[in-house]
Amino acid sequence: MNRPERKKQEKRLGSQALGPLQQTFAQAVAHHQAGRLQQAADLYQHILTEQPRHADSLHLLGLVAYKTGRLEEAVGLITNAIQQDSTKAPYCFNLGVVLQKQGKLDDAVDAYRRAVKLNPSHLEAQSNLGNVLLEQGKLDQAVAAYQQALRLNPNSAEAHNNLGVALKEQGKFAPAVAAYEQALKLNPHHVEAQNNLGVALRDHGKLDEAVAAFTQTLAMRPGHVKAHYDRAFAYLWQGKLDRAVEELRASAETKQNHGWPMQDTTVSKARMKHDAEQVQHLLDRGLLGQAYKGYLDMLRQLRQRAVQESGSPWRMPVSPGEYQAIAPSFNRILHQADCPSLPGGAVNPSLNVAAIEARYNAKRPEITYVDGLLTEEALRSIHRFCLDSTIWKRDYPNGYLGAFLGDGFACPLLLQIAEELRLKLPGIFHQHKLTQSWAFKYDSALTGLNMHADAAAVNVNFWITPDEANLDPDHGGLVVWDKEAPQDWNFKE
Repeated sequence: MNRPERKKQEKRLGSQALGPLQQTFAQAVAHHQAGRLQQAADLYQHILTEQPRHADSLHLLGLVAYKTGRLEEAVGLITNAIQQDSTKAPYCFNLGVVLQKQGKLDDAVDAYRRAVKLNPSHLEAQSNLGNVLLEQGKLDQAVAAYQQALRLNPNSAEAHNNLGVALKEQGKFAPAVAAYEQALKLNPHHVEAQNNLGVALRDHGKLDEAVAAFTQTLAMRPGHVKAHYDRAFAYLWQGKLDRAVEELRASAETKQNHGWPMQDTTVSKARMKHDAEQVQHLLDRGLLGQAYKGYLDMLRQLRQRAVQESGSPWRMPVSPGEYQAIAPSFNRILHQADCPSLPGGAVNPSLNVAAIEARYNAKRPEITYVDGLLTEEALRSIHRFCLDSTIWKRDYPNGYLGAFLGDGFACPLLLQIAEELRLKLPGIFHQHKLTQSWAFKYDSALTGLNMHADAAAVNVNFWITPDEANLDPDHGGLVVWDKEAPQDWNFKE
């Protein structure tokens, strides 16, 4: 047998070519299956020292790398395994999983398609292919992939649920509802399908049925964050603003006040500064008790270190002891300011509605600005809510902080403003109702948010910083571009 023939045979034999190392491979697999990943990796490496082309060891070592977060290494190992043996559908499938985790969606699609070609009955590969196509917005292809998965297994509740998601994204509400209902018929405890059913019913205008569906989700899984959040919008669209706020705050309570241990090893420098200033402000106003003085002391220490810390301009490492000192309060909503709805209204009654709508609709793309949009009372109240509420838990590069409706940025006045705008300016908002709201805080010494486009039928920005804090009072703090993002761009683009 010449050298090329011997290499072909070794490639074809895979694990059978191990000889005396076969027992080592079996031990490695046993460690792997038991979750002893380091022991498994050591044995796979030992095998590959002797047999560098052993496809199964390359593949499984790649899975260990994936499991321990070393995604690029995992891609290299599994790709090498495929080069040694291109007939194994599981290799291609797992390569797709890692690539999908990396966000390399085109490459993941290619890997899943190769897996399906090698094994047309590979249900999970077919389903994952649909998931990636759905994420890419290729809805027709996603639907086709899910339908093929259902041909492989008509009793897959997960495939019916996934099909429902794609159909809903296509605007096919009745088929989507039917898909979710079939998923629940097959698996009455499928929480995601139950909640998705509620979303489809809500978005189709069947608000009472949607509320019932979300209520069933919460009966199945109490404290389900998304069910509280989604039920909030059903109540909001019914005009039940107080119930909507209750649901949004229940969502925030579960997300923020969970008491779980903190896992991060770094913190935002800007947040250290912000939180130290905010806690001091609340202590000075008597809105927090003196029990939080120790928390403030640790925040101040971290803030001082942030000033001195080199390395990343936005984040700095923290020790386990430092994290333990701030953990009881860092991700909790320590104070949420009252911000009730206003009986006299929140939107300025003196607005020239006809002129505002005319300016907006005359532009392409539609855009306008309004000074004095809110009443003075509404502006003061929403500003105080943002100043006092410890809801700023999302930190971003460039040193700004954010809060969303489901994170704690929810109050009766905010929802009142949204409804009043919709009703007062029908020539702008038409049938559209509030679907999301958020706020950002910027450090005056940092750069703030980069240029971006928001996905919305109508996007409303409020600038509520007081005039005395603005060095350029003629222009405010927003730069708005009169350019429309292409329809096929996603948010990252």
